[in-house]
Amino acid sequence: MNDFLEQAEPRFMVMTLITIIFLITTVQVMYLLWPQIKAYRDLDNSYQVLVQAADSHEGLEELLQNTRDDVNKLSYQLHGDMAGLPDKQMESYIIGRLQKISWQTGVELASVIPGKGEQVQMFQETLFNVRINASYFNFFDWLQKINDELGYIVVKKFEILPQGRQDESRPKLKISLTLVSYRMTKGL
Repeated sequence: MNDFLEQAEPRFMVMTLITIIFLITTVQVMYLLWPQIKAYRDLDNSYQVLVQAADSHEGLEELLQNTRDDVNKLSYQLHGDMAGLPDKQMESYIIGRLQKISWQTGVELASVIPGKGEQVQMFQETLFNVRINASYFNFFDWLQKINDELGYIVVKKFEILPQGRQDESRPKLKISLTLVSYRMTKGL
C-alpha cells in the first residue's frame, strides 16, 4: 500500500479523495438529510391546507353535506327504505312492499311467512318464505324491483315448478323462495 501511495501521482490522489468525500456526502444527504426534508415538506403542506381550511371554511360545509349525502345513498343501497325501522315494524314493512311490488309486476303473491334466521357474524337474519305464481318475465321484473326497493335482500333458497300445460308459450310458474334480510345487531 505504501508503494502504491509513493508511486501515485498527486493529481490522482486528490481526485480520489474528492470522489470519496463526494460519495460520503451524497450518501449522508440521501439517507440522513433527504428523508427529514421530505417529512418537513409534507408537514408544511398539511399545515397550509389546515390554515386555508380554518381561514375560509366556505367549501367545508358543502363538502360535509356531500359526504352526508353519499353516506345516505350507501345506506339506502344497503337497507332500502327500512334503514331506520325498528325490528318489530320491519317484517310488516317488507310484507307490504312485497305485495306492492307483486301488484306492479303482475305477480300473484300466494303467501309470505316471516321467520327468524341465524346470527351471521354481526348480522341477524330475518327470513321470509315466499310463494308466488308468475310468468318467467314477471318473476324477473319482480326480483329486480325487490332489489331496487328493498336494498340488500338475498335469495337463500328457491324452487321453480311449471304450473299448468307445458305447451303454452308463456307458462305460469309456481315459485317458492326464501328471502333473507340482514340487519346489523346492536351493541357491536
